[in-house]
Amino acid sequence: MSEDPARKAGAPARQGAGNSTAPPEQDASERSEFGSMPTPPGVPGQPRPADRGGWQALWLGVLAALLTVFFAPLGLVAAIAALVIGVRARRRAKRNSGTAPGAIAGIVLGGIGLAFSAFSLVLTVILWPEMSGYQECLGKANTNSDKQTCRQEWFPRIENKLNLPEGSMSRYGDLL
Repeated sequence: MSEDPARKAGAPARQGAGNSTAPPEQDASERSEFGSMPTPPGVPGQPRPADRGGWQALWLGVLAALLTVFFAPLGLVAAIAALVIGVRARRRAKRNSGTAPGAIAGIVLGGIGLAFSAFSLVLTVILWPEMSGYQECLGKANTNSDKQTCRQEWFPRIENKLNLPEGSMSRYGDLL
């Protein structure tokens, strides 16, 4: 195989039919598949980069919604994490002209989890003395009539604290 005389003299290689290499000053990761020009992100026809943070925010939002029902403080932490990760994923995707699938749903679920967790925690703090007294009374109750006495003693106190109509707690007594 013979070498090109221009190559021996130190001249750059000719671009043409058998030479598919890019100029040496351009990194291979910057070349597009159609030539030596770099492909900017978000060019039509090219897949845009997806941010995985959106999926993480979505799963944290679902976790926050579920944990809020069972353990509000942990639901609050998961909800805040879902909001932070979702917003960061959206910002990164916007900056990189990419997408963040699941980020908006994670933000929405995180917001819902945050609202319900905060409401649950505030209600627990406000009603702590009444609920503690009611649970203590139920712990000492041996019969159904004792449990009824506990309801008659503590439900009016909860209704007064929450400004509920008289007798409205009796419908939900079995939940407490």
